[in-house]
Amino acid sequence: MAQSACALVDFSASEREDAMAEVRQLITDLRDAAQDGRALARRYADVLQNVVDEYCVEFEKRAEAALARLEAVA
Repeated sequence: MAQSACALVDFSASEREDAMAEVRQLITDLRDAAQDGRALARRYADVLQNVVDEYCVEFEKRAEAALARLEAVA
């Protein structure tokens, strides 16, 4: 640990600034990627919800039709 602290001291001011800029950019990129991932997940969740809703509506129509046929026969 002490050796890594010494290595930090050996960096010039411009090298430290470059490293800090790189870290800031990495943080920004990670934040953007996380936001993109959340937006994509929400979009797919909406698509899936719509598919489930459509399936349920269609299933309900078919079930009602089948029930009506059974009631007509009875």
